[in-house]
Amino acid sequence: MIRSLMLISLFVNTNIFFAQSTQSLDTIYANEKMNTALIFPSEIRQGISGATNFVFTHNRERGQRIGLLKATKGANSNLLVITTDGQVYSYILKYSNQLKELNRFILETESIGNEKEGRTKEKGKLNWIPSLFAIETMDSDSISNNHTKYSKEFLEKSCASLLKRPEKKNIRQSKDGLSIAIKNIVYYDDLVFMQFEIKNDSGIDFEIDYLKLVILTGNTKRQSSLQTNTLVPKYIYKIPKKTRYAETSRFVYVLPKFTFGAKERMQVYLKELNGNRELVLSSSL
Repeated sequence: MIRSLMLISLFVNTNIFFAQSTQSLDTIYANEKMNTALIFPSEIRQGISGATNFVFTHNRERGQRIGLLKATKGANSNLLVITTDGQVYSYILKYSNQLKELNRFILETESIGNEKEGRTKEKGKLNWIPSLFAIETMDSDSISNNHTKYSKEFLEKSCASLLKRPEKKNIRQSKDGLSIAIKNIVYYDDLVFMQFEIKNDSGIDFEIDYLKLVILTGNTKRQSSLQTNTLVPKYIYKIPKKTRYAETSRFVYVLPKFTFGAKERMQVYLKELNGNRELVLSSSL
């Protein structure tokens, strides 16, 4: 319960934090013609760009300090990186035809805080640092409407309607009695409604840490050439905190519209809280 309240606070205050800090954040420029290399003081654990026209990649299999940033023309965005020592780094991202800096060594003093501490001081005030997984671990009542084009009521009713539809897909991954499946996908305007199902026949209750979606680009057999882009949901409907033994949970992610290229596929990561169980579902849909 305490953890849930903390995550809610993290998510609700993220926009406030960035509103206070945007002017003081450094800007990093990128384009599609050249790689912008970012070398961090410690190995990169996670890196997420806010818009799909920016792609930040790093070696997920072999921990490295170097991340590569590329971009196509589009709106400005932001980059959030967490290193293995818990340090959090945040930058504004902009597209530029000409790059003055191709290699940048990130200093530890550029960190906006440490996730283990949970807070960072700025001008005498305490501000929650944003959590990469805050939105992924909360149910619909805990998530503010993150899509200004549609009301929360519209998103909620649409998700409820999807859960009542006949299931048209069964893209499933199972392991030791636990399974994650995609059961329905509906495209609407610039949104994708994706219905998930967690089925637990493992004999042990499964408490969710996070469910994350990542688009992989490149050859999956060559990790060094593989690019990753996390799909950040706009809205989440009825994701459970726990799926008990012999229970089945169904819920909906509302995602920004996406399509797959010839060498692209999606991976869904379902991770257990306070446990070692993890399922990875891979699909080109």
